[in-house]
Amino acid sequence: MRIDLAIEVSGAPQDLEALLSQVGDACCQVEGVNNMHAAGRLVDDQEIRRINRTFRGVDRATDVLSFPSVAYAPGRTARTSPKRLRREYDPELGLIHLGDFVLSLDRAREQAQAYGHSLARELGYLTAHSLFHLMGYDHEEPQQKKQMRALEERAMALVHLSREEEEP
Repeated sequence: MRIDLAIEVSGAPQDLEALLSQVGDACCQVEGVNNMHAAGRLVDDQEIRRINRTFRGVDRATDVLSFPSVAYAPGRTARTSPKRLRREYDPELGLIHLGDFVLSLDRAREQAQAYGHSLARELGYLTAHSLFHLMGYDHEEPQQKKQMRALEERAMALVHLSREEEEP
């Protein structure tokens, strides 16, 4: 998976774009799709708060925002929606554009510290979370949340960033 990442803050981990592309590859493997693309932005809390307020009407910072390009039918995901995915094919890239996401580096740092794991793991997890949203998953209902968390953890394990691998 190709992820084009715009880093708009200082202090981002080195090789972050490569790490997030690996996470993206793992998410695609778990979902059973390929030739995907997403665009991401790494911002501070002030910027993600502004975006959250503008697009969701929520005036607070958050860790990640996802903006899917594909309009999935209810209960459908990237795996089960090949026709809808084809509509998002970008001939210049030669890839299917799933959508855009925004990560808050400030929030990722806070959460990594609170959960006792690395910043790389937190940014990887937030990216996986966002990519599964871009692939049609949600977590509004308990069963949906359970399914999405399982997919995220499978992807994280593939890139050796699972919770178990992070424990000291």
